[in-house]
Amino acid sequence: MAYGCAMAARERVDAVIVGARCAGSAAAIALARGGRRVLVVDHAGFPSDTLSTHANFPSAVAEMQRLGALERVRRTGAPECPEGMVAAEGVACIQRFAAVDGIDYALCNPRPAFDLALVQTAREAGAEVRERTALVDVRWRDGRACGVRLRPRAGDEYDVDAALVVGADGRGSTTAERVGAGVPYRGSRNGRGLAFAYADDPHAGTAWRRRMIQLRAGVTHTLVFPCPDDRMLVLFMGPAEEISDFRRDPWGMWNRKLAENALAAERIGDAPNRTKLRSTASVAAFYRRSSGPGWALTGDAGHFKDPVIGQGMRDAMRFGRLLGEAAAPVIDDPVQLDAALLSAERRRDRECAAAYHWGNKESRVAPVSPLLKEALRDFDRAPTPHLLHMFDRVRAPHHVMSPLRGARYAARAALRRGTDRRALLREVAEELRVDADTWREELGRPFRPSRVWGSERPGFEVPGAASVASASRAPAPAPPPAAAVP
Repeated sequence: MAYGCAMAARERVDAVIVGARCAGSAAAIALARGGRRVLVVDHAGFPSDTLSTHANFPSAVAEMQRLGALERVRRTGAPECPEGMVAAEGVACIQRFAAVDGIDYALCNPRPAFDLALVQTAREAGAEVRERTALVDVRWRDGRACGVRLRPRAGDEYDVDAALVVGADGRGSTTAERVGAGVPYRGSRNGRGLAFAYADDPHAGTAWRRRMIQLRAGVTHTLVFPCPDDRMLVLFMGPAEEISDFRRDPWGMWNRKLAENALAAERIGDAPNRTKLRSTASVAAFYRRSSGPGWALTGDAGHFKDPVIGQGMRDAMRFGRLLGEAAAPVIDDPVQLDAALLSAERRRDRECAAAYHWGNKESRVAPVSPLLKEALRDFDRAPTPHLLHMFDRVRAPHHVMSPLRGARYAARAALRRGTDRRALLREVAEELRVDADTWREELGRPFRPSRVWGSERPGFEVPGAASVASASRAPAPAPPPAAAVP
């Protein structure tokens, strides 16, 4: 049901933001700093947890700094990690992160304390945050979003008028569904699932506590991130089909994965005081139409990349902030506001395209590649942290792993004893196909494209949205019909 915006007196703000985590708080901070009256609502009460890998590389930590939240986040106690490590079956690359806005370390903060720090920063900036309050519907007038209907956990529904409605309510966004953008127009089915738990770190006080690591063996990536209080996050990203096994026998699967990966077993050890193991097999990447008359989507509500590359929180904070900064000066002018929202969406799409394709590639389930092993050998000798530039978005992955470098790695791999050269040629052909499409998108900059691109796998599903089961694209939905003004 669509609700009209009555002219009778009711609560009025400049912007309502649905969702108070990374993207929602970032947008609220920017809008409030721009002198706007902002209401943020969230169905949760803070602190509260949410499913997340919460790796934050220096570019993400720099976003915390821009938002004014870094000091609060640092008080949660996560150790600085100035190094990153990627290892694959006996070959390892360890490098120091380059500085981004003076930040040269990564952090891993569990979400309850992290999200609370952002909510507190939003309140400090002047935004009002109402917890335990859910969106019922978006309200419309003359074909444009003009407010929301809300339901507190205890109390009656009520309406709020606003010039701007922002959905920052995650992958299964209610806001997206209410504005007619629930079905993504592009996406890719994930090959990997994720299963993780926290545990005491048996290597507290050692160099391992200063290092974010990804350890590959067979078809599984094992990631270990140091957390506050001498704890660590242990994350397995293997075939999505294995998630049912993790749920049936979590610690049997944990032991099996360590038995398959000697370096992971060395790093994780006996890992005492483990939490319950959490998991999901559904992490499809996607884009939704993210702006329209009087409304916008940000964070995971509008765009989601496979978490295997650890970019979600960074992009939620960055593009939430940029959306707020773009909207604040023009929120009183509907024409200029809609143009600013569309421009913010275009910028997000342009800046995220390469990482989106990279995440899709990394989600493919395949044994450790001889190309990757040659790359790790090369990067480990490099005087600058080329490999970590990809994680920090300093350089696009297809620029770091350029065709010239790829050819060199392929030649070296072909000369190594025991290499399956036919399999190598198939891999090179596949990499060239995907990278050619990535370069094509970078140069052509299509907006809301309708074709299937090289990195994308059809048949993806998004929580709360209709399944997109075929290779063809779902057409962009029309805005909801305008309700009559009572």
